[in-house]
Amino acid sequence: MKFRNLLIILVMAIILLLTALILVTSKYISGKYVIDEILYYLTNGVDGTSEGLLGYWIGENILPFILIFLVILVPILLPIRKTINFRLLKKRIQVSLFPTTNKFRLSYSFLLLMISIVVAFFLLEIDDYLNRTFENSTFIAEQYVDGQEVTIQFPDKKRNLVLIYLESMENTLIDKKNGGGWDYTVIPELEDLAMKNLNFSNTERIGGAYPISNTVWTVAAMVATTSGLPLKIPIERNSYTTSDSFLEGAYTLGDVLKEEGYNLKLMVGSDASFGGRTNYFTKHGEYEIFDYNTAIEEGKMTEEDKVWWGYDDQDLFTWAKDEILELASEEKPFNFTLLTVNTHFPDGYLEESAEIKYNSQYENVYAHSSKQVDEFMQWIEQQDFYVNTTVVLLGDHLSMQDPTYYEGKVDPEYNRTMYNAFINAPIKPVTKNNRLFTSLDMYPTILASMGVQIEGNRLGLGTNLFSNKRTLVEEFGLNYVDRELSRNSHFYNRVILNNDYFDLIKQAE
Repeated sequence: MKFRNLLIILVMAIILLLTALILVTSKYISGKYVIDEILYYLTNGVDGTSEGLLGYWIGENILPFILIFLVILVPILLPIRKTINFRLLKKRIQVSLFPTTNKFRLSYSFLLLMISIVVAFFLLEIDDYLNRTFENSTFIAEQYVDGQEVTIQFPDKKRNLVLIYLESMENTLIDKKNGGGWDYTVIPELEDLAMKNLNFSNTERIGGAYPISNTVWTVAAMVATTSGLPLKIPIERNSYTTSDSFLEGAYTLGDVLKEEGYNLKLMVGSDASFGGRTNYFTKHGEYEIFDYNTAIEEGKMTEEDKVWWGYDDQDLFTWAKDEILELASEEKPFNFTLLTVNTHFPDGYLEESAEIKYNSQYENVYAHSSKQVDEFMQWIEQQDFYVNTTVVLLGDHLSMQDPTYYEGKVDPEYNRTMYNAFINAPIKPVTKNNRLFTSLDMYPTILASMGVQIEGNRLGLGTNLFSNKRTLVEEFGLNYVDRELSRNSHFYNRVILNNDYFDLIKQAE
């Protein structure tokens, strides 16, 4: 009998541990992630995740977890036998609170588990996700422009492209007087690069792209800016990011450049397989990949040297120079794509060589990143290949730092946007200010910045910002487009994911 009671208590304790975990986790991620991103990583694996990120999560949540667990454990472990007596219709009634029976304990545990699931359901807005998922939208089908069906004309002398994704780089950290949200500039070098070169802006000053559905985490942002498409997961399918089928029907920047004879390379300071990046870039353009694993294989570092997500940005920029010079030595034009990592939340990774200027580590990380990018740009400008090279700097998405970090620092009315700077582009835009655009518009804009002419100035769901053609969010409104892209799309599932265009046409007939 004692063994049976101990077993029941153990089962109930496990249920309550799970209850506390659900409550703490759902509260933590509700302010940082959207449900689409969570499901994406759950269905595509989290190999390559920074160990520091896991440590941060544990550090932030261990105390609330313990407190919640102890509180909900009390009625089970403590012998509370409180009896309430009262009369109802001349009858004496006794009600016992927290009885010590196993039946009560089990019922209590399962009730709390159900309550925690309901709380998580609403905190994570799963109800909204389900509504969006089962509502079919024809928006993508109506607006999508397949690059294989329009003329994409390169100049006689094809330009090289250096595309640098800056992790979580947004304009918020720029001085307010120049379009940012801070009282001073944390990233003066990047601010200067935007002002002295070409910055597409949503205002009269420095600005950038607005976040929009299914483009707001790194791999989704890379997909959006190179294909003009959101990264969506249909509820009935969760393995489409395998090497054989990642966005099978999409025609991307990599596909265009590969067809034009470019050498293509992607360099990241983490495991490139994280989030399906390797699959995407090898499927679309057959990019050569240099990542954390490559650095170990080539003897540039050992597993014991790992920091943050893999290796820091100092090594990234140092080794990138060798990779670019190798590409530049070939006869073919090249595209070198680079992704920084130090500025990833939480608080970023502060290198030993970084200057400590601010009280906040996050600010110091951003300030150091700004310097590193500027030094790298100075090196590029000194190379022989630069005269025929376009450099594009893009913030991949807004920072996922806890929203409380910005309280008291940024005006609640300020619109946070992603950073961009186009350097050494051979053409000028019709207008670069007061544009309403998203990451999707970067795909045709990047090509145009290389002197490429695009029939209709549209690719994917993106618009060439060098032209005077209105973007989809300028035409339909940001909220409307955001909602439509968040909904299910039969066209996207069949044509973009599976390349079943003709099957879809037959079905329509």
